[in-house]
Amino acid sequence: MKGWQLNLLVGSLGLASNAFAQQRPNILWLTYEDTSPQFIGCYGNEEAKTPVMDGLAAEGVRFTNAYSTGTVSSPSRFCLITGCRPGRYGTGNHRSNYEIPEFVHGFPEYLREAGYYTSNNSKTDYNHKNHKEMTRRSWNESSNKASWRGRKPGQPFFSVFNVFHSHQSRTMTNPWDYYERQILSHLDNGRQIAETAPFEMPAFYRDSPEMRKHVSRVYNAISLTDQAFGEILADLEKDGLRDSTIIFCFSDHGEGIPRGKGSASGMGYQVPFILWIPEMYKHLTPWGSGVVTDELVSFEDFAATVLSLAGVELPTYMEGVPFLPAIQEKSKKYVFGACDAVDNNVELSRSVTDGRYMYTRVFTAYQPFVRWIPYYDVSDIQHQMRSDYRTGKMNACQKAIMEPRAVEYLYDLKKDKWETTNLAFDPAYKSIVEEMRSALKEHLIQTRDANFIPQYTLASECVEELPYYYRLSEKKYPIEEIVNVAMLSGMGEEVIPQQIAALQADNKFVSYWASVGLFTQRRHLRSYVSQLEKILPTVTYPPAQIWLAGSILENEDSRVARKLFDEYLVGENRFLTIYALNVLLEMNMDMAKTFIPQLREIEKNYGNNQKRPGVEDMMRIARLRLEGKDFQFDTYW
Repeated sequence: MKGWQLNLLVGSLGLASNAFAQQRPNILWLTYEDTSPQFIGCYGNEEAKTPVMDGLAAEGVRFTNAYSTGTVSSPSRFCLITGCRPGRYGTGNHRSNYEIPEFVHGFPEYLREAGYYTSNNSKTDYNHKNHKEMTRRSWNESSNKASWRGRKPGQPFFSVFNVFHSHQSRTMTNPWDYYERQILSHLDNGRQIAETAPFEMPAFYRDSPEMRKHVSRVYNAISLTDQAFGEILADLEKDGLRDSTIIFCFSDHGEGIPRGKGSASGMGYQVPFILWIPEMYKHLTPWGSGVVTDELVSFEDFAATVLSLAGVELPTYMEGVPFLPAIQEKSKKYVFGACDAVDNNVELSRSVTDGRYMYTRVFTAYQPFVRWIPYYDVSDIQHQMRSDYRTGKMNACQKAIMEPRAVEYLYDLKKDKWETTNLAFDPAYKSIVEEMRSALKEHLIQTRDANFIPQYTLASECVEELPYYYRLSEKKYPIEEIVNVAMLSGMGEEVIPQQIAALQADNKFVSYWASVGLFTQRRHLRSYVSQLEKILPTVTYPPAQIWLAGSILENEDSRVARKLFDEYLVGENRFLTIYALNVLLEMNMDMAKTFIPQLREIEKNYGNNQKRPGVEDMMRIARLRLEGKDFQFDTYW
């Protein structure tokens, strides 16, 4: 038993005058989808209609520095269920299906072994191959009817209720008539927020009637979520359990709108988190009631905290630090965030925050914040934004999220809530950038972040040797060399010779990140084209070949590069086709349009078959983009 657990046990037993103090707490998680703090009433939004969450905060603890480890649901939920960050396990890419080591368990399994009743209502989305087995072992019941009511009399419980109303499908991607049926028709009287209400628009959006209509969906979806929480808490009260239950209320990552969810920024990672503790367990918290704390917490801490509250010893593989009970280990200096592939969009960005500043290093800066992702691009709001961008209606701040990103960002989260002023290149913040860049780099190397391995390899070589173990081989995965080359990306013309040299490295991942880095600054490569054409046939790793061919084609219609590109577009390996499509979507339009006939032919011949799941959507979005058309909801579904 660890010291803090012994202190908790002794402290609890010492309060013998209170019979309830010897009980282990019930724990309830009220989780919800795709929501940033800026849209919750108790976080300062006067137009938000969230009285239930506001009431919990008024009596509990509101965290201003709570962060998801990922920017989309499945990697975030992998972390929540295991207490492990995705980086070591290769589980950062959204809806991936790679195997994890047998020693990693869902943390509710340990609660069950300790006598808790565990229920999940009802989302899992744990993002690894053995998720069904983990679900079975973690929960006494996991269904849309599950609750604490299945437990034995007096048995402590851990119950999760995941409310879906604020999901991106409701706030953004589904058509308006779906939203009316799914959200507006279910809101109680007085909860609806009109499109014309004076709510604050995110500064990176155009403040137009059309965009206000779209953003009103966010407010109403969150209001319905709050309404649902009220119903769950009423049931808890009805069953006489409110005074013995610790409540966690939080979202799974940032807001489900463009430049929120799926973006490596505060709006992607930062979550609203409210902790409510009944009187009988107030001795377990260092905070009082109705307080705000800037304690730095991250999702890997949540499992550790629940186990700690239950008096269960933490498995050694868990990465989190408990923030309860009151006697805790040293506070964090930083938390780290990761943004990886969403659907078939290739992405890798990494972030670190100290709670005041958020530093992000973008390794795929050739694409904007508003990336080409089929699920996002069916939305009316994204169609509106692309139209406003094409017709010159956006100001500089709004255009910035539609154009290739900087390679580094530094935002002051306290002074710049919409993150519109990038301080990364301001000389006054040079020391902060250098310190946080160094901390991030050290973290990537120390954890041997497995998501620098392209999915092409994760899905082939890492089937027999799991990503967790594969990444430990210095010969196969020289992580420091890989990170050093990846960090050259976007650093100016002076690093191009280093990147070209790295193309021919012995290690394929070094070659890959040199190739991606060159594509990021492909417009500076005209004088290097002949050299790159000679190197292309000597590069043996197919993903590296594709990005290098894209750099050449950006500058010259090379027969060798075009032939290779065509082969991967029509090939059977879905990941190689996806890489080629990602290159095509960012290539200059004149060159990219010459591939329209191939895209049409490939759509016709291949379609969405089992060997190439999702490729048809990317193929179609690439063709429509080149033809100047929008990707439509009905086409996607």
